[in-house]
Amino acid sequence: MSRRHRSWSNKAFCGVMGCGRRCGCWALSELELERSRHQATLEENTRYQRHVQELREELSTLHSTVADLERRYSDLSARYRNTVSSLDQVNDTTLRLKDHSADLVDQNRRLRSNCDKLEEEARLLREELENARAQAEEEHRRRVSSEVSLSRDLVDTERKCHVKLRRAHSLHDMDKQHLRHDLDRLQLALHREKKSHQMTLRDMYRHYPYTYCLPHSIYNCHDCYHDPMLLD
Repeated sequence: MSRRHRSWSNKAFCGVMGCGRRCGCWALSELELERSRHQATLEENTRYQRHVQELREELSTLHSTVADLERRYSDLSARYRNTVSSLDQVNDTTLRLKDHSADLVDQNRRLRSNCDKLEEEARLLREELENARAQAEEEHRRRVSSEVSLSRDLVDTERKCHVKLRRAHSLHDMDKQHLRHDLDRLQLALHREKKSHQMTLRDMYRHYPYTYCLPHSIYNCHDCYHDPMLLD
């Protein structure tokens, strides 16, 4: 039995045994006071238990939170290590890129110099092209003018040649007729001369049988004698 319960029992016993009206009232008041204190203690214990339960729940939540934080810390540590490794690689890459950038700057400078030279050459070529184009246009105009003049001259020449050709054709026809007439006359005269020559040779071979034949290089040419036409 607890100390408070024993004290309450003693006081109740004294009140029952006739310790007086005052003693019983006091005992009752004490009992009531003790009960109120006990009730307050119970309520306080209940509050403490609820508070302890809440603290336990908070502690469990904190444990789970700490476990989550530890897992997150482990993940973050791994990510940090990976990030550090990646950062080292990026730094190495940055250094290489800086070296390459310096090379590219030099190359860009050379390319700019070459570009300036090419632009100057392009400008000169454009000027030459413009001059050549102007000369070509002038030459084209001269050629067109010359072609027009030559076309007119060609038309005039063709017309004159056509006139001369017609005259030449007419003269040719006339000359052809005259030549045919002269040829007929000459052929007739030649035929007469051949006949006269044949008769002369036949008479000569008949009166002078021992005559030297010049065409056959012999004397008394039997062929010429019997066929004087061979002498032709």
